[in-house]
Amino acid sequence: MISASNGKFFLQLEHVYNASKERVFLAWTKKEQLGQWWGLTGFTTTIEQMDVSVGGKYLFHMTAPNGKVHTLEGRYVEIIPNEKLSFTWKWLNEGVDSEETLVTIDFVEMDNKTELVITHSNFSTMKVAKRHDNNWTNSLERGLCNYIN
Repeated sequence: MISASNGKFFLQLEHVYNASKERVFLAWTKKEQLGQWWGLTGFTTTIEQMDVSVGGKYLFHMTAPNGKVHTLEGRYVEIIPNEKLSFTWKWLNEGVDSEETLVTIDFVEMDNKTELVITHSNFSTMKVAKRHDNNWTNSLERGLCNYIN
C-alpha cells in the first residue's frame, strides 16, 4: 500500500513467515544470512560493509543480470532485537532515485510465525515509491521466503 503524508510518499508491506521472530531477525542482521537472500530475483548481492549497531553503516552492491551494479548505503537508526529494525536507505548511482529514505521493520509474533511490517518512507514521488514497492515485494516474497521456509 502506498500513501502520502506531508508531501512525501511512503509504502507499507506486510508478509508472514513460517519462522520465529528470532530467526527472521537474524536473517536481516547477520551478514552471512542477509547475503543469501537479499535483492531481486536474478541479482547477486555483495555486502561490502554491514555494522548492525545504532549509527553503524551498511554498503551493498547489487549486480543485475545485465551486469549493471546498483549500490545501496545507509546507517542503522534503531535496533530492538527481534522486535524492530530501522535504517536509512540511499542509492548511490541512481540519479533522481538517490534521495535518502527510511525503512522501519517491525517483527510481530503470530502463532509461531512472524509477520514483518515494513514501512519505507520519505519518497519525494509516487513513481519512486511504486518502484520500491514492487522491488520489496519481489525480494520478500521470493528471496526471504525461500531462505526462511
